[in-house]
Amino acid sequence: MNVDGFCAGSTWRHKNEARILADGFADSQSWQNSSPCRTLAFCLHCLRLPIQACNQASEPTEVMSHRKRIVSIAVICAFALAIFAANLPSSLASVFQQKKATPQKNNREALAKKPAPTGSVKDRLGDDDGYGLVVFYSSTVHGNLEVCGCPIHPLGGVARRAGYINAFKRRSPDAATLQVDAGFIFGDETNAAGELREDIRLMNDWIVRANELLGLDIVNLGFRDLRYAGLLLNPAASWTGKPKPEKSSLISSNIKPTDSSRVAPAPYVIKTVTAKRLPQPVRIAFIGVSDTAPEEQAAAVKASGLTINDPLPAVKAALAEVHDKADVTVVVGFLSLPTVNRLARQNDDLDVIINTDERGLVPDPRQINNALVVYAAKETKHLGELRFYVDSEGVVDRFTARYVELDEVIPDDPQLLFITQQARKEIDVLQNRLAEEEAKAFAAANAGQVSPYATSAACAQCHKAEYDIWQKSLHSHAFAALETKQRLYDAACIGCHSLGFQKPGGFVNIKATPQLANVHCESCHGPGAEHVAKPTVGSYKTPPKNESCLICHDRENSPDFDYAKYWPVIAHTNSLKQPATDTVKPKRPVRRKK
Repeated sequence: MNVDGFCAGSTWRHKNEARILADGFADSQSWQNSSPCRTLAFCLHCLRLPIQACNQASEPTEVMSHRKRIVSIAVICAFALAIFAANLPSSLASVFQQKKATPQKNNREALAKKPAPTGSVKDRLGDDDGYGLVVFYSSTVHGNLEVCGCPIHPLGGVARRAGYINAFKRRSPDAATLQVDAGFIFGDETNAAGELREDIRLMNDWIVRANELLGLDIVNLGFRDLRYAGLLLNPAASWTGKPKPEKSSLISSNIKPTDSSRVAPAPYVIKTVTAKRLPQPVRIAFIGVSDTAPEEQAAAVKASGLTINDPLPAVKAALAEVHDKADVTVVVGFLSLPTVNRLARQNDDLDVIINTDERGLVPDPRQINNALVVYAAKETKHLGELRFYVDSEGVVDRFTARYVELDEVIPDDPQLLFITQQARKEIDVLQNRLAEEEAKAFAAANAGQVSPYATSAACAQCHKAEYDIWQKSLHSHAFAALETKQRLYDAACIGCHSLGFQKPGGFVNIKATPQLANVHCESCHGPGAEHVAKPTVGSYKTPPKNESCLICHDRENSPDFDYAKYWPVIAHTNSLKQPATDTVKPKRPVRRKK
């Protein structure tokens, strides 16, 4: 099968935005209504007409007297003032409406690299170019239903994803759609005993329920999914509210149970698709596969009661089984890029590979051997959209891959938004209880121990000017942002909103160590308790600028970060350090040669 052109979502979006802007300025009526200057220019144009008419009328006759000329000019000026006065109220109203309609940018908005998304859902959908079937593909949400709230303009979320897919189905009701996930859909964080954390299990429970409502057809299991998948596939494992996947098929050709206590995931699933645009049914085989786990994940895989076999022979065996049963073969993988290359080159009868990996890399779609290879975006901030086209006989003959940015222009699906909100409430209750238990255990185990962190209040004893700058910054109340987002106990978030999280003597949780909440001076400068105890010059080294910033302001969590724009907001120097003074050394006398 041939691979059609690749169209990145960001490219077509910006083109459409440019078209919208051009149309807006071409529409003179809308331009007039939005700008009082246009009205004023129109009035001045009208005022020129009587002057020209007056001059033309005076040519055949004798020249006006000085008094008549003054009277004429006075009449014209009065006429001009009357027109100006008549237009003034509407002009002023337009100005005030604009000011009222345009909210002032907050501090974070002013730091954004790009303006807020514009356009419409129609722009995001792109053109209906005659596709017969569309497969939407996602990956690496690791137990999260919600949009990550760190970026100024967050992307993703299951409710927003459903909002886009619903809009697509309304636009093209006679085309078929399927949804697949390439892996790492479940969270896998463990507690001190090495078991899946109770709150992470609950988050994963809600993911399964949301998948059922979303209509997710295929879930490929990657090695990061096995902690939770091992529980789902164990009939004897039970807990309150344990979900049961029914619409969503868990698949993997190379993940097998280590004993009879667990049910094996299906190696593949064949979907027979029908639609008005398809002259005949299309049979698509989805084969799941995962890389073997790296050493740091080996213990988690072993504890799951599952094992991972070599992916390449497993896929080859599955392809042989579906050869006469399917019209299109699709491998859904959680694989490294080298494994993807070998897989495509070793299997001539493979049509499509939908892949992701632990890092979330998204290379451009490309053809390897006979297979089109596409990559699902990290955390599904961009939804993959693979369009299938059929010929007059209903045979699939080409594809087009797109990525749709799931931004705030796309409305949330009401049902999945409700699910997300209900999940967050239930998760918060559980995490609050776990935090109280952790706080009691921490207090008992660390009584009398001194933290290496002094907090910003201690710095203020000597560095008052720097402390005042910190107090006025967003760093000083960074933890409040987590409360707004209901993420007070989310380990993925609190590390960059607290001091020394997961480090000796650092932040534990808001109940155990409330004094270490927020981003303090030591978040960038390092532990300072020793320096506070003995504040000698040179005993406390400051890291190079930008180095400490990038720990949290990385591409994933802070895509708008620009050091040149961010640093001035918190710019400070050591107020105790004396500025260097240039000393002029006396010139040595030049000895003349005799």
